[in-house]
Amino acid sequence: MPLNTLLPTTLLRDADGRPLAQRVSLRNILIRAKLSLVILSHTLTLVALLAWQYGSARSDLVTSLRAEANLIASQLAPAVSSGDATAAARALQAFDHLPAVIAAAAYSTDGALLTQYGRAAGAVPQPLPPGQPLAYALDSITLQQPLAGGSGLLLVKTSLRPVYDRVLWFAMAASLIMAASFALAWMLSAGLRRRLYRVEQGLRHLANYDALTGLPNRVLFRRHLKRALASAAGEGGSVAVMFVDLDNFKIINDTLGHEVGDRLLREVGRRLARLAGRNARLGRLGGDEFGIVLANTDREAAARLAERTLQALTRPLQLMDQQVYIGASIGISLYPDDGADASTLLKHADAAMYQAKENGKNSFQFFSADLHFKALQHFTFEMSLRRALERGELALYYQPQVEVETRRIVGVEALLRWKSAEFGTFSSGDFIAIAEQSGLINQLGAWAIETACRQARAWVDAGLDGLTVSVNLSVRQLHTCDIVHLVRQTLEKTGLDPRLLELEITETVLMKHNAEVMDKLKALTELGVRLAIDDFGTGYSSLAYLRRLPVHRLKIDKSFVRDSHFTPDDAAIAAAIIAMARKLGIEVTAEGVENEEQLNLLKQAGCHLVQGYYFGSPLPPDELETLIRRLRASPAPATVQ
Repeated sequence: MPLNTLLPTTLLRDADGRPLAQRVSLRNILIRAKLSLVILSHTLTLVALLAWQYGSARSDLVTSLRAEANLIASQLAPAVSSGDATAAARALQAFDHLPAVIAAAAYSTDGALLTQYGRAAGAVPQPLPPGQPLAYALDSITLQQPLAGGSGLLLVKTSLRPVYDRVLWFAMAASLIMAASFALAWMLSAGLRRRLYRVEQGLRHLANYDALTGLPNRVLFRRHLKRALASAAGEGGSVAVMFVDLDNFKIINDTLGHEVGDRLLREVGRRLARLAGRNARLGRLGGDEFGIVLANTDREAAARLAERTLQALTRPLQLMDQQVYIGASIGISLYPDDGADASTLLKHADAAMYQAKENGKNSFQFFSADLHFKALQHFTFEMSLRRALERGELALYYQPQVEVETRRIVGVEALLRWKSAEFGTFSSGDFIAIAEQSGLINQLGAWAIETACRQARAWVDAGLDGLTVSVNLSVRQLHTCDIVHLVRQTLEKTGLDPRLLELEITETVLMKHNAEVMDKLKALTELGVRLAIDDFGTGYSSLAYLRRLPVHRLKIDKSFVRDSHFTPDDAAIAAAIIAMARKLGIEVTAEGVENEEQLNLLKQAGCHLVQGYYFGSPLPPDELETLIRRLRASPAPATVQ
């Protein structure tokens, strides 16, 4: 059974929320009304044409009758003038060749009837009043023609039957033509209506159902939820809203392709439809997100359905010769405890779903007040971060990178700071995750790269040559923006030597590598930009790519430096990384150096650069410039603290 038949068609509604049956009935009434108007207009047109044809035929009849009467009157005048009735009768016989003439009569000047002609008895036309040449009746026309010299009158009465016959034939022909055209138009319009109806049905289905899975879409799902809430409010019942989000769906799309991903979504839809039952309404809310409305339920029943859903979705799926495993994170909100309207319940179920993901995925989570507070705090924080650039609340601080042998500052790492008017000052680690989730990371990253490049160029112009600036790139930046174009454009705009820009990526990029990201990294090095792997040693699979990628620097994570001066294992790991990098011709920077003992161990291991609070905390650009000038002017290297 198709998924879209799970719901009764009587519940289908149009975009305005009216039942489709009501809309179809209204459309039929409108069609009948338009058809009636067409018939009425055709009828009026036909009547007008018949009236015109009648007038034209009668006018033609009168014209021909006058011409014939003039001819006969010229022959009749001498006979009437001499009183010769026999000659006058012969003259009137000329009307024999005019079948429409009923009767004719010749009158003398004193009004006496001299002779007559008639096809029927008692049809003698009587003289008309002076000055009236014609007299009309329903079935005839009487013409009065004066004879030459005033010798008398000729009266002719002719039938209107030829006129009516002509009008009748015209009416029949016109009716046949109009009927044929109307029938043709009806057939064409009927076919067009059928096609439009099918298109309308298809569009209505697309407006209410998901094209991929056949499930109700977000619009229809919300309508079902509102209806369930209205019913529960009237009966004092409860409703559960479940928000189901597939775990790691993007990985399947990226590795196996979108066709496999689409088949996976269809199979998930079928499994959920089998689980939902009669009292549930299912929908695809978008992407890999599904929703379930469970009416007349309680917390325990919702939990049981969530458990069955997780079990059903964790079973392997066979898709295009690939066995695919997938899980889901489910958030649940309850009416009336967690909200009284559809928007609130959906929002709270969504928040609970994200909490389930944070708890380790493949689990379900009920909404709670703590989650609401956390979601509200996250939302407020995100909105404030969106306004941070407009308000000028973001700034770059620069931490010195020191050459171990000379203790000279040869580079800096740009670190983002947010001085929020509402929340105080934050380092990048406190808000980068929110920036990535909200999609702000590309905007913030572009601003950071341009600001750092402008500052590096300003230092060059101020005489601080050879100072490399390092900027961190996030995984999302590499995946979602044209980072190569951005860096190229920024270097051209600022005029900075590409060799003075170093971009830092984490091992996560290498662990989740794909061909597109690798191409981007190679293109960046072709621009002359240097690449560094940050937090090296905390990942799992980076070593295999050190030979393949144009990496210029490894940055040893501070966790291996912090206790290296009294923990032999950490010192050994740091020394091994340094030795390996030197063999591969890669420079090394150690992070988190805080004392002289750590520095000596790193120096003995052959580390090239170090950074940490032992040599300086992140500083604003003007303070850092003052520091560098002071140290470069000093005759002996000094430790910055």
